[in-house]
Parts: sequence; structure tokens; C-alpha cells
Amino acid sequence: MLGDYSVRIDARGGIIFKDKLVADGHYNVDTRFISHAHTDHLNDIYTSIKYMRRFIAHKATFDLLEALDIFVPKHARVALEYGDRLSLGEDYIEILRARHILGSAQLKYVSGDGSVIIYTGDFKDPGRGTEIYAEPDILVSEATYGDPSYVRSFKDLAEEVLADLVSQLLSRGPVYVYAYYGKQQEVMDLLRRRGVIAPFIAPDKVYKLSKVAESHGLRITDLFHENSKEALEIMRDGWFIYFTHPVESPRIKMIQRMNQRSELRHQNLYLTGWLFDTLYKSIDDRTYIFSFSDHADFHELIDYIEISRPRTVIIDAFRSGEIGRRFAKEIKRRLGITAIPMP
Repeated sequence: MLGDYSVRIDARGGIIFKDKLVADGHYNVDTRFISHAHTDHLNDIYTSIKYMRRFIAHKATFDLLEALDIFVPKHARVALEYGDRLSLGEDYIEILRARHILGSAQLKYVSGDGSVIIYTGDFKDPGRGTEIYAEPDILVSEATYGDPSYVRSFKDLAEEVLADLVSQLLSRGPVYVYAYYGKQQEVMDLLRRRGVIAPFIAPDKVYKLSKVAESHGLRITDLFHENSKEALEIMRDGWFIYFTHPVESPRIKMIQRMNQRSELRHQNLYLTGWLFDTLYKSIDDRTYIFSFSDHADFHELIDYIEISRPRTVIIDAFRSGEIGRRFAKEIKRRLGITAIPMP
């Protein structure tokens, strides 16, 4: 191990707890914890499926993985709800709520001697959507937006303004929303809660992920697979919201050409976490970028650590790189807490 730390991050992004369990990576142990279903936290997942005996995650995460065609054998799944505990010999683990995407969870690892390690995974809204555990011995934290300049002062307005903007764009024609998996489903739920009633259309993978989200309680209604008869009729009418990945689906150009035959022009809306100076901006008369993130900004990262007051912080620099190394210095400077970037 590195120094005397009972947890470390290896060169392939695995967070290794006492050589008994690995989170979000592969290692030569029996048990893997999956914090959520995003690609950068599924490193070497097929190797793990081949060699590992047990996988721990929230049930929604296993369902999302199936929709992504990643099949963890059912006999190897340990699906936990928030607050559930699982024994690991003299140690035990518990998963805590994290607001990021559906099924996101933090890991609490408690050793037989009572020492506690918390791994946040990815999160936002600390203290509200994301649970904060007080005074762990070690906190392993994400740092995606760990630079002091990465602050969204307007984030509390994001949901209301996004719904208003989508409604405004719908008055001009169909709206194409480009966002990553997880964020798509969060925005679908947001729009429905804010009163947007236009039908949703999605390509195959987005459709499957969204139906999983709906089964776990997100408010996603009037959702149609792009190949369905209903979707084709809706697209001819020209009033809908099409959700896709930033890497466009193969059919999207055809769908856009179909609607260009009408008097209404399609509008493009890209959702990103990397817009900080304004809530949204236009690129041209029908293309907009909107600041909407499923990660904590710099202030939220600092708030989490300040409230938690761990003895030591380990920063996941595998996923945050140089930003994570800068964040470790900011923690020491602002909070006086030892922070070590790994690997």
C-alpha cells in the first residue's frame, strides 16, 4: 500500500480497499463495487465479469448496465438500497445516496476497528441530493470540477430556465437535445415536472435507458422509440423533443431532413457541464449550449469536504488528472486538511 493508507487508487482507476474490495476498476479480489453506470467508472468491467465472484451496486445500476448491453451474471449481483449493509468478514460496507445519475451511490467501508472510509463516486448537491458522512478517517473524492474557476453561480436557476428555454424553442419547431446517458433521463424528468408535455422520441439505447429510469420512479411519459409507428407520425407533425447522445445517432440526419420539409426548423440544444460564464448561449439562430451538469462544481466539492471534515482526503486523479492535483492543494490551503492525489 501507499504509506499507511488502507485505500489506494491504482494506475487503471480502481479504488482498492484493504486488498478486499475494488471500486470502479478491476483488481485481483473477489468483490467489485460499481458506483454508477458511466463508462469512466466501468473500467475493465468485462475482465471483472470474467474473473470476479461478486458485484455490488444499487439495483438501478444493474438495470442500466443491462440496457447498455453489459450483463453482470445474476448470481454474482448484490443489489443494495441506500443504507443497506453487507458484511465482509470483520468489516462491512454500506451504500449512501449520491445525486449524479440514476443509481449513483457512495461507498462507506467500515473496518473491524471502527475506522471509516468514504468513496464519493461522482456527485452534486452535497447535503441535499448527496448524503454527507461526518468525520470519516479517509474520504476518497471525485474532482471533475476541482479548479477554483469552475463555479456555476447560477446553478439554482438551471432547472427553471432550461424548461422555459425548451418551451420557447418548441414554438419554432422540434428540439434535439444532445446529452450523455443519465443526464438525458434527469432532464426528461425535469421537463415533465416543469410542465413540458411535448412527446419525447429517442434512439434505441436512449429509449431503453429511459424506460429503466421510468421503472425506478423518474417521471418520463409519452416516450417513443424512433422506429415506432407512433414516433413516425409525431415526427411528421413536427412537435417533439428528440433525445440523443452528443455522438449523433445514425438516424438523426434523416429525421431532421424529414422535418425540414415542413415550415418549422429543428432547434439543437447541447447540455454541458463546461459552461461557467453564463447559463446558456446561442451558437447560431437554432443552436444553443446550456450549462447543465451532473457533477459538483468547485464550491460544492469544497462544501462537501468542509462539512464532512475527514482526517485525510484522497483525490481521484485518475479521472480528474491535473485538475485533481490542483484541487488537492486547494483543500490543504483552504481547509487545512491533508489531501493526496492518486495515482
